[in-house]
Amino acid sequence: MSALLSSLDVILQDGFMYAILAMGYYVSYTILDFPDLTVEGTVLSGGVAFGLLVRAGVNPWIALVCSFLVGFVFGAVTGILHVKLGIRPLLCGILVSTALISVNLVITVVGMGGTWAGDGALSTIDLGRGVPTLLRTFPANLLPTNLFGLNLQRLITFFAIALICKLLLDAYLKTKSGLLLRATGGNAQFVTMLAKDQRVYKVLGLAIGNGYAAVSGALIVQSRGNVNQGMGIGMVVIGLASLIIGLSVFGKIRFMKPTTMVIFGAVIYQACLGIATLLGVPSAYNKIIMAALFTIALIGSGMMQKKGAEKHARA
Repeated sequence: MSALLSSLDVILQDGFMYAILAMGYYVSYTILDFPDLTVEGTVLSGGVAFGLLVRAGVNPWIALVCSFLVGFVFGAVTGILHVKLGIRPLLCGILVSTALISVNLVITVVGMGGTWAGDGALSTIDLGRGVPTLLRTFPANLLPTNLFGLNLQRLITFFAIALICKLLLDAYLKTKSGLLLRATGGNAQFVTMLAKDQRVYKVLGLAIGNGYAAVSGALIVQSRGNVNQGMGIGMVVIGLASLIIGLSVFGKIRFMKPTTMVIFGAVIYQACLGIATLLGVPSAYNKIIMAALFTIALIGSGMMQKKGAEKHARA
């Protein structure tokens, strides 16, 4: 029973944490139809920014906002490379995420008191017990830390942050700017006919998507207690799989918003990984399981789209 509750705790924590990443992918991939690989760099950038700021004594909630801004900037860089220089979407993401490998490493080393020559011992940011992280400051520190084996403090905090991100994104997409962003992904020519520059909204959408990815990176750092230079690897699969699972499973529920579907999709994805762990599958196989789940999600999504097209054709 304790093992089951412990697994449930991890599933929900990771689900809420990666749901924010998936919401960012909802903007870039679903709305803009832009396969953005930048997130592998911006997730780490958000984590590095959060880790260095809280170690420096900055309020962790302000550090979380700063993480979003860091991801926002690098996402905008990807968008500018695409709309201004005409570089293909996949290549834009690869270029920026590759550059961020060095940027994140140098910032980490310098921020930890190292030198440009590279001090390997300082390539990881350890938050430690004395750092005032999200869970150690108001209002999270008022919550109970343990109830029936569940870390309610972390669960409620992560859920609240994911909910805030969802509500903010829903509210933005209802604004004039948000509607133009959605129109850019669906019919860019229509936006041009409205005398609006659709390139601006592409850049804005990618910036928002990577800002959300950076927030997810900050929560990963909060959860793990440190920043590892390899923590961005595999984030594209996690984000896309969570997104596709959520939209495929709950897509026919009309009253449910896509952002809500994405949150459930992230939890389901993490639940599948958690079940594999409970069954005794070694952690070395996690990447294979992730790839398999992603493949199943893609196949399921394709089948649903095919059925929808056939039904529409009959009508």
